[in-house]
Amino acid sequence: MPPRPIERSNEAWLADLRSTGRERDRALLELRDFLLRAILVYLSRRRSDLAGLDFEELRQLAEDWAQQALLKVLDQLDGFRGESKLTTWAYRVSINLVAGELRRRRYRDLSLDGLVEAAPGESALQLDADSPSPEARLSRSQVWDAVSRAIDQDLSERQQHVIRRVVLDGAEPERVAQELGTNRNNVYKILHDARRKLKRSLLARNWSSEEMLAAFASSDAP
Repeated sequence: MPPRPIERSNEAWLADLRSTGRERDRALLELRDFLLRAILVYLSRRRSDLAGLDFEELRQLAEDWAQQALLKVLDQLDGFRGESKLTTWAYRVSINLVAGELRRRRYRDLSLDGLVEAAPGESALQLDADSPSPEARLSRSQVWDAVSRAIDQDLSERQQHVIRRVVLDGAEPERVAQELGTNRNNVYKILHDARRKLKRSLLARNWSSEEMLAAFASSDAP
Protein backbone atom coordinates (compact mmCIF):
# COMPACT_ATOMS: atom_id res chain seq x y z
CA MET A 1 0.00 0.00 0.00
CA PRO A 2 1.20 3.53 -0.72
CA PRO A 3 1.85 5.89 2.18
CA ARG A 4 -0.92 8.19 3.30
CA PRO A 5 -1.71 10.46 0.34
CA ILE A 6 -1.22 14.19 0.42
CA GLU A 7 -4.44 16.16 0.85
CA ARG A 8 -4.60 17.79 -2.55
CA SER A 9 -7.21 17.32 -5.28
CA ASN A 10 -6.33 15.99 -8.70
CA GLU A 11 -7.19 19.37 -10.18
CA ALA A 12 -4.84 21.13 -7.76
CA TRP A 13 -2.04 18.67 -8.51
CA LEU A 14 -2.36 19.12 -12.25
CA ALA A 15 -2.62 22.88 -12.04
CA ASP A 16 0.44 23.22 -9.82
CA LEU A 17 2.58 20.68 -11.67
CA ARG A 18 1.85 22.46 -14.94
CA SER A 19 2.44 25.92 -13.55
CA THR A 20 5.67 27.79 -12.99
CA GLY A 21 7.33 29.33 -9.98
CA ARG A 22 6.74 28.53 -6.33
CA GLU A 23 3.53 26.56 -6.84
CA ARG A 24 5.24 24.09 -9.14
CA ASP A 25 8.35 23.85 -6.94
CA ARG A 26 6.22 23.10 -3.89
CA ALA A 27 4.16 20.49 -5.74
CA LEU A 28 7.30 18.79 -7.06
CA LEU A 29 8.81 18.62 -3.57
CA GLU A 30 5.60 17.16 -2.12
CA LEU A 31 5.25 14.60 -4.89
CA ARG A 32 8.89 13.55 -4.70
CA ASP A 33 8.63 13.13 -0.93
CA PHE A 34 5.52 10.99 -1.39
CA LEU A 35 7.24 8.82 -4.01
CA LEU A 36 10.36 8.50 -1.85
CA ARG A 37 8.32 7.21 1.09
CA ALA A 38 6.34 4.86 -1.16
CA ILE A 39 9.46 3.38 -2.73
CA LEU A 40 11.22 3.02 0.62
CA VAL A 41 8.25 1.08 2.02
CA TYR A 42 8.21 -1.12 -1.08
CA LEU A 43 11.93 -1.88 -0.87
CA SER A 44 11.98 -2.54 2.87
CA ARG A 45 8.73 -4.49 3.27
CA ARG A 46 7.93 -6.13 -0.05
CA ARG A 47 11.30 -7.11 -1.50
CA SER A 48 12.71 -10.07 0.36
CA ASP A 49 15.56 -10.21 -2.16
CA LEU A 50 16.90 -6.97 -0.62
CA ALA A 51 16.90 -8.28 2.95
CA GLY A 52 20.70 -8.15 3.05
CA LEU A 53 20.79 -4.37 2.63
CA ASP A 54 20.74 -2.04 5.62
CA PHE A 55 18.33 0.88 5.90
CA GLU A 56 20.78 3.47 4.61
CA GLU A 57 21.45 1.41 1.49
CA LEU A 58 17.72 1.02 0.90
CA ARG A 59 17.21 4.73 1.45
CA GLN A 60 19.91 5.57 -1.11
CA LEU A 61 18.21 3.34 -3.66
CA ALA A 62 14.88 4.96 -2.83
CA GLU A 63 16.39 8.44 -3.21
CA ASP A 64 17.75 7.61 -6.65
CA TRP A 65 14.60 5.95 -7.90
CA ALA A 66 12.29 8.59 -6.45
CA GLN A 67 13.94 11.17 -8.70
CA GLN A 68 13.61 8.89 -11.72
CA ALA A 69 10.01 8.11 -10.82
CA LEU A 70 9.21 11.82 -10.53
CA LEU A 71 10.57 12.44 -14.03
CA LYS A 72 8.54 9.52 -15.38
CA VAL A 73 5.36 10.76 -13.71
CA LEU A 74 5.89 14.20 -15.24
CA ASP A 75 6.51 12.63 -18.65
CA GLN A 76 3.26 10.68 -18.43
CA LEU A 77 1.19 13.42 -16.81
CA ASP A 78 -0.84 14.07 -19.97
CA GLY A 79 -1.93 10.44 -19.88
CA PHE A 80 -3.43 10.71 -16.38
CA ARG A 81 -7.20 10.22 -16.78
CA GLY A 82 -8.32 11.08 -13.28
CA GLU A 83 -9.83 7.66 -12.63
CA SER A 84 -8.02 7.53 -9.28
CA LYS A 85 -6.16 9.95 -7.07
CA LEU A 86 -3.09 11.32 -8.77
CA THR A 87 -0.92 10.07 -5.92
CA THR A 88 -2.32 6.54 -6.36
CA TRP A 89 -1.56 6.67 -10.06
CA ALA A 90 1.94 8.08 -9.40
CA TYR A 91 2.51 5.32 -6.83
CA ARG A 92 1.79 2.66 -9.45
CA VAL A 93 4.07 4.35 -11.96
CA SER A 94 6.91 4.53 -9.45
CA ILE A 95 6.59 0.94 -8.21
CA ASN A 96 6.49 -0.38 -11.78
CA LEU A 97 9.66 1.59 -12.48
CA VAL A 98 11.42 0.24 -9.38
CA ALA A 99 10.39 -3.34 -10.10
CA GLY A 100 11.77 -2.99 -13.61
CA GLU A 101 15.01 -1.46 -12.35
CA LEU A 102 15.48 -4.30 -9.86
CA ARG A 103 14.90 -6.83 -12.61
CA ARG A 104 17.51 -5.16 -14.80
CA ARG A 105 20.01 -4.99 -11.92
CA ARG A 106 20.32 -8.76 -12.13
CA TYR A 107 22.12 -8.38 -15.40
CA ARG A 108 24.45 -5.50 -14.61
CA ASP A 109 27.43 -7.87 -14.46
CA LEU A 110 27.13 -7.93 -18.25
CA SER A 111 29.55 -5.05 -18.90
CA LEU A 112 28.76 -3.02 -21.98
CA ASP A 113 32.48 -2.41 -22.48
CA GLY A 114 33.02 -6.16 -22.45
CA LEU A 115 30.34 -6.64 -25.06
CA VAL A 116 31.88 -3.96 -27.26
CA GLU A 117 35.53 -5.01 -26.94
CA ALA A 118 35.22 -8.79 -27.03
CA ALA A 119 35.31 -10.76 -30.22
CA PRO A 120 31.98 -10.82 -32.11
CA GLY A 121 29.57 -13.47 -30.92
CA GLU A 122 31.49 -14.57 -27.83
CA SER A 123 31.13 -11.89 -25.14
CA ALA A 124 27.55 -12.38 -24.04
CA LEU A 125 27.90 -16.15 -24.19
CA GLN A 126 30.88 -16.01 -21.83
CA LEU A 127 29.51 -13.43 -19.41
CA ASP A 128 26.05 -14.95 -19.20
CA ALA A 129 27.08 -18.51 -18.43
CA ASP A 130 23.95 -19.20 -16.36
CA SER A 131 21.58 -18.88 -19.33
CA PRO A 132 19.33 -21.95 -19.52
CA SER A 133 20.00 -22.71 -23.20
CA PRO A 134 22.20 -21.76 -26.15
CA GLU A 135 19.15 -20.17 -27.79
CA ALA A 136 18.56 -17.91 -24.79
CA ARG A 137 22.24 -16.93 -24.68
CA LEU A 138 22.16 -16.05 -28.38
CA SER A 139 19.01 -13.97 -27.89
CA ARG A 140 20.61 -12.04 -25.04
CA SER A 141 23.76 -11.53 -27.07
CA GLN A 142 21.71 -9.99 -29.86
CA VAL A 143 19.93 -7.67 -27.42
CA TRP A 144 23.16 -6.42 -25.88
CA ASP A 145 24.73 -5.94 -29.31
CA ALA A 146 21.74 -3.82 -30.35
CA VAL A 147 21.94 -1.76 -27.16
CA SER A 148 25.68 -1.29 -27.59
CA ARG A 149 25.32 -0.05 -31.16
CA ALA A 150 22.50 2.30 -30.23
CA ILE A 151 24.49 3.83 -27.37
CA ASP A 152 27.62 4.29 -29.48
CA GLN A 153 25.87 5.66 -32.54
CA ASP A 154 22.94 7.67 -31.25
CA LEU A 155 23.84 9.13 -27.84
CA SER A 156 26.00 12.13 -27.13
CA GLU A 157 29.28 11.63 -25.30
CA ARG A 158 27.80 12.86 -22.02
CA GLN A 159 24.76 10.63 -22.43
CA GLN A 160 27.01 7.66 -23.19
CA HIS A 161 29.07 8.35 -20.10
CA VAL A 162 26.07 8.69 -17.80
CA ILE A 163 24.17 5.65 -19.05
CA ARG A 164 27.29 3.47 -18.90
CA ARG A 165 28.31 4.62 -15.43
CA VAL A 166 24.89 4.77 -13.77
CA VAL A 167 22.95 2.01 -15.51
CA LEU A 168 25.63 -0.50 -16.45
CA ASP A 169 28.36 0.09 -13.87
CA GLY A 170 25.97 0.89 -11.03
CA ALA A 171 27.89 4.06 -10.10
CA GLU A 172 26.24 6.54 -7.75
CA PRO A 173 24.84 9.64 -9.51
CA GLU A 174 26.87 11.88 -7.17
CA ARG A 175 30.13 10.29 -8.35
CA VAL A 176 29.10 10.62 -12.00
CA ALA A 177 28.22 14.26 -11.39
CA GLN A 178 31.74 14.84 -10.07
CA GLU A 179 33.22 13.10 -13.11
CA LEU A 180 31.30 15.42 -15.42
CA GLY A 181 31.73 18.56 -13.34
CA THR A 182 27.99 18.99 -12.87
CA ASN A 183 25.32 18.27 -10.24
CA ARG A 184 23.19 15.26 -9.38
CA ASN A 185 19.97 16.69 -10.82
CA ASN A 186 21.67 17.31 -14.16
CA VAL A 187 22.93 13.72 -14.19
CA TYR A 188 19.33 12.53 -13.77
CA LYS A 189 18.24 14.81 -16.61
CA ILE A 190 21.01 13.49 -18.89
CA LEU A 191 20.08 9.92 -17.94
CA HIS A 192 16.41 10.58 -18.57
CA ASP A 193 17.09 12.07 -22.01
CA ALA A 194 19.52 9.26 -22.86
CA ARG A 195 16.97 6.58 -22.02
CA ARG A 196 14.31 8.22 -24.14
CA LYS A 197 16.70 8.58 -27.08
CA LEU A 198 17.91 5.00 -26.61
CA LYS A 199 14.35 3.68 -26.62
CA ARG A 200 13.56 5.57 -29.83
CA SER A 201 16.77 4.27 -31.39
CA LEU A 202 15.99 0.66 -30.52
CA LEU A 203 12.45 1.00 -31.83
CA ALA A 204 13.87 2.38 -35.07
CA ARG A 205 16.02 -0.76 -35.24
CA ASN A 206 12.84 -2.85 -34.89
CA TRP A 207 13.49 -3.89 -31.28
CA SER A 208 10.44 -3.75 -29.04
CA SER A 209 10.51 -3.57 -25.23
CA GLU A 210 8.66 -6.89 -25.13
CA GLU A 211 11.31 -8.59 -27.26
CA MET A 212 14.12 -7.26 -25.10
CA LEU A 213 12.46 -8.37 -21.86
CA ALA A 214 11.62 -11.74 -23.38
CA ALA A 215 15.31 -12.34 -24.04
CA PHE A 216 15.85 -12.44 -20.26
CA ALA A 217 12.54 -13.90 -19.14
CA SER A 218 13.80 -17.49 -19.10
CA SER A 219 16.54 -16.81 -16.57
CA ASP A 220 16.64 -19.06 -13.51
CA ALA A 221 17.79 -16.14 -11.37
CA PRO A 222 15.32 -15.12 -8.62
